[in-house]
Amino acid sequence: MFTYKSYVKILSVILLSIVIGSFIYIYFYSKMYPIPLFHRISLDAKMKFVRDMKDRSHIDTIIIGSSIGLNNIQGIVLENASKKVKHVLNLSALGLTTTQIQQLSKLFYLFPNTKRVIYSAQFEDTSGTFLFGENEVEFSKKYILLGKETIDFTYSMYTFKHLIEFIKNHWKWEKKYANNKTNHGLLFDYTGSVPLDMFGDNINHKMYDTPPLDTKLYKENFSALNIMSQNLKSKNIQFYFVAEPYRQHMIDTYENIRMAREEFIKKTKQVTLSNGGKFIDLHQKLDLGDEYFADREHLNSKGSKLTAEEVAKFIDSHE
Repeated sequence: MFTYKSYVKILSVILLSIVIGSFIYIYFYSKMYPIPLFHRISLDAKMKFVRDMKDRSHIDTIIIGSSIGLNNIQGIVLENASKKVKHVLNLSALGLTTTQIQQLSKLFYLFPNTKRVIYSAQFEDTSGTFLFGENEVEFSKKYILLGKETIDFTYSMYTFKHLIEFIKNHWKWEKKYANNKTNHGLLFDYTGSVPLDMFGDNINHKMYDTPPLDTKLYKENFSALNIMSQNLKSKNIQFYFVAEPYRQHMIDTYENIRMAREEFIKKTKQVTLSNGGKFIDLHQKLDLGDEYFADREHLNSKGSKLTAEEVAKFIDSHE
């Protein structure tokens, strides 16, 4: 029969084994899977992607944005189509508002030879005013600086604190995220873009025909755009604002969408040009049909190839 002390010893050994096993698990898998830095799997995965880059100094062009940046411009096509663009990093992640992108722009200095920044956006990116915590961007920067497939004690302890979230994302990675056939897909190409292979029955039928819940544009986003574009100008980095295509049927059917997009174009163009940036409206320029859309605002890989080629022409004509 076990004594009280024996029970305590057994439980202590079990607890210690769980803790040690958890740290071994974290140490091994954090090299291959993202840790919950922002608690947003898309952005956490992009931070891991940047951490594992062989050479950040060769990047001359950064694409930034929400999923509209991630999916709607292909970095590889941009490199191949442009005479000026040599090495692209797509730093975009799902669901980012302009206010958050302005915060993430603090990471641009990690790429010392950046010549241009391309903000690929849609009016829905300004329908909210979300912000990251005060230290989250700085914490992610230090994580990036660890270098390829590296984890240290600080980030191991942080991951241990959020172990359940890390395990859940790890287990779901292959099934949910390691593809480019859904809006959740995070199958990055070598530039960090995710061209969507969503055609026919594989399109997002709900988003294809359903309007957004909120079309209000929040002024804080345009203030954030102003700050970011001013900062880039002060560093002699050329800023390009790319207003992406939207499914024409939705614009024709819903007046609030049409009005929101018109206001978005007017305000972003004014802010961009006033700070020496370049502005292009690809909706008007390309006039894409439904066959190029994965839903109401995300392009499939056929559409994002065309946008990348058009952006390449635009850059080459202005530099």
